[in-house]
Amino acid sequence: MHTILRLSFLTAVLACLPAFAIAQQAAPQAITCSGPFAKDSSRAKLVEAFGAANITDETIDGAEGSTEQATVLFAKDPKRRVEVTWSDDKAKAKPASIIVKSPSAWAGPEGIQTGMTLPEVAQRNGEPFKINGFEWDYGGYAVNLKGKLASLPGGCGIMLRFSPGIDISGKTFRSIIGEKQIRSDNAILLSAKPTLAEWSLGYGD
Repeated sequence: MHTILRLSFLTAVLACLPAFAIAQQAAPQAITCSGPFAKDSSRAKLVEAFGAANITDETIDGAEGSTEQATVLFAKDPKRRVEVTWSDDKAKAKPASIIVKSPSAWAGPEGIQTGMTLPEVAQRNGEPFKINGFEWDYGGYAVNLKGKLASLPGGCGIMLRFSPGIDISGKTFRSIIGEKQIRSDNAILLSAKPTLAEWSLGYGD
């Protein structure tokens, strides 16, 4: 009788293992300014949290045509890829930025995700904000951010970058192109159907 019970229990456990393995590979959890992404994190802590096989070091594109070194999570999986640059490059410690790009499935503070529309992000923030005009080096970045996303637990800040969802080469959209700031509830801006293309957390030096 005991043998039968043990076999039944073992069978049930083994049956659950595939489901557990799938769950472990499911959509990523949220990235917040804590745990493996806290301001005192390091490459070693990322390895501990996500496994050495899922961590690589790469050269990534930086601002204005520059490049920089980064530690990358899930480099070959666009939905789970995260790029981490370091304040201490030599020790690979103290994150300078944690970068998430479309089509990532990672959620961020207040549940934001790449692919969200500009109104959806503004709603999560709790109030409108401004973004830079499109089609220059800093085009589409949120500026003068206030609201829920402006002050985050854990001592980090957030950067948001939006991309238009349609072709904006016509006359209609001249007012949202170039070095200018536009409110997130601007009618012409909204007609361009901007979506969140990239977001990042940063701690500074």
